[in-house]
Amino acid sequence: MGSKGGVGKSTIVYGISRLLSERYIVTIVDLSSSRTICNVYGVRGSLMDGHDYIVDQGNLKIISLYSQLSGNANLAKFKDIYLDLITETDYLILDYGVHLYDKLVSDELIVFYENMSVPTHLIAVSTPQEFIISSTEKMSESYINLVHGIKEDAQVVLEYFVLNMVREKTKFKTLAKPKMGFVEIPFYRDLSFNGFWNANIPKEIVSMANNFEGFLESRG
Repeated sequence: MGSKGGVGKSTIVYGISRLLSERYIVTIVDLSSSRTICNVYGVRGSLMDGHDYIVDQGNLKIISLYSQLSGNANLAKFKDIYLDLITETDYLILDYGVHLYDKLVSDELIVFYENMSVPTHLIAVSTPQEFIISSTEKMSESYINLVHGIKEDAQVVLEYFVLNMVREKTKFKTLAKPKMGFVEIPFYRDLSFNGFWNANIPKEIVSMANNFEGFLESRG
């Protein structure tokens, strides 16, 4: 997640998902109003609208939850379908938009935590501007509080704080304490001008994917 559009959330979701799906069953849930991941994979509709909401590419599934007809966004109607879609997966990866308190976000969290007990591993993504870093830090805290408000014993771990599109070394200040540390991703021209789906996955994202793969391996 991140507090601003265009910081690279979908780039990271895409890269980690593609890499993990080489060995595991991976499901991406697109909750963002920008529908970036859905557009890349050709998902035209939404589960909330009841049509064209999923694309299946072998080990990789892409599900759209964001409704372009916001008045129809009622996950309760589709709860059983959603749970069926996400149950048989090794990695469930969510691409959040910048509007954390959308009803759809809280609805998805309620459905998930009413039925699942696994921890959430959070990646916070920002560009190297002080205001965006600070906003992303606060958004991460708000998300953790939101989850705990839904289920007190739910575990949310901030795993990475990513600074994306870094053009020069910079000292940034944040109170965030990501478990696996801070990651700086340089500005890669191909990602910005050719589209991340047409570019090589950056080595920094490869490293994160490898570490997440270790989570599943350690659980057997």
